[in-house]
Amino acid sequence: MMNVSSSLEIVSLPLGEPLISNHITNYVMMVLCFLIMIFSLPAIVLNILNVYIFINTKLDSVTVCFISLALSDLTSMLVLATMSIFSTIVAFGVSWGKNLPTLARFIVLFFTFSLDMSCATTTYIAVQRGLCVTFPFITRHMFNKNRSLIICVAIFLVMLTIWLPVFSTFALKTIPDPADNSSKLVVFEYFESWEPYDSFYLIFMKTALAVIEYIIMVICTVAISIGMQSSIKLKQNSNSYFSQNQSGTDAKESKEEKDKKNKDDTKGSEKEQGQKKDSKELLVVKQSLIVVLIHVILTTPRIITCIYQVSERRFHLGEQFHNLYFITHSSADVIGSINASVNFFVYVKFNSKYKEFFFSKIYRRDVKV
Repeated sequence: MMNVSSSLEIVSLPLGEPLISNHITNYVMMVLCFLIMIFSLPAIVLNILNVYIFINTKLDSVTVCFISLALSDLTSMLVLATMSIFSTIVAFGVSWGKNLPTLARFIVLFFTFSLDMSCATTTYIAVQRGLCVTFPFITRHMFNKNRSLIICVAIFLVMLTIWLPVFSTFALKTIPDPADNSSKLVVFEYFESWEPYDSFYLIFMKTALAVIEYIIMVICTVAISIGMQSSIKLKQNSNSYFSQNQSGTDAKESKEEKDKKNKDDTKGSEKEQGQKKDSKELLVVKQSLIVVLIHVILTTPRIITCIYQVSERRFHLGEQFHNLYFITHSSADVIGSINASVNFFVYVKFNSKYKEFFFSKIYRRDVKV
């Protein structure tokens, strides 16, 4: 038995007057769709750059994760931009655009799948960097390029397995439209048992799992911050002790001891190289910390929205808060498109290889790294 679901529309609701009127909702949705286009289109270009640059630089455990994150963000932004363009065309009342809301409802599945991938990948980045900073000697060789690649692929396969029932449930079909003696697209549901799975997905995937990922990212962010501060203080104390010890030794050393000083030049240069390596590792940690922190901050509205959706039965499609549902989720999409674009600027600021490649190969300008 197949159920036919029509396209998403703002309609009069049976459970009382809507919290927000249809007129206000239509106006707000037009503004939000415009904002989504403004932020999602640059995000598409920036994430293409992210993938291209990271592939052409030296791959390590961190850059593999950033490539996976950029691919997830790129997919979600492509779908989100397409949906906003569809909504804009429909808002102008174009005759051939009557099927676009149905298409938007269908491709939104790929948007939420990509969004789940981004959250899972960011959680892995937070866990990886958190463990490396908190237990550096234990996890020094735990996370390498190949293992990170395997984990990212495993995350994709797990998410795909969870989403396969969703993808296999819905399909597009053309049916006659007696209103204008033509045909129209509808979304078919092939299983009547879809509603329990939908409830499971909302409660487990979009709320419980998202909250767990959120808590893990917050804990790892705190752990990375504390670990960075401890590392910086330790290096400052070490440098201070070395400087004091060196000045005292210089005052007491004899002429013969000064002659031996030249033999220690090699050791000094090795120490300087070690300090440069430590500085680069610190920048990698800062880069990961800021990426995770931005994600945590900008994901908070979506988490709150999902929790409220679980706790309030009227906050669903076709219920009394139908219009509020559209506005809050579209607002979260605007914030999500900002989240997908800011990582580029973090990489340019804190990743020397990324910055060098971008300015020398793409921007065509020499820059000191």
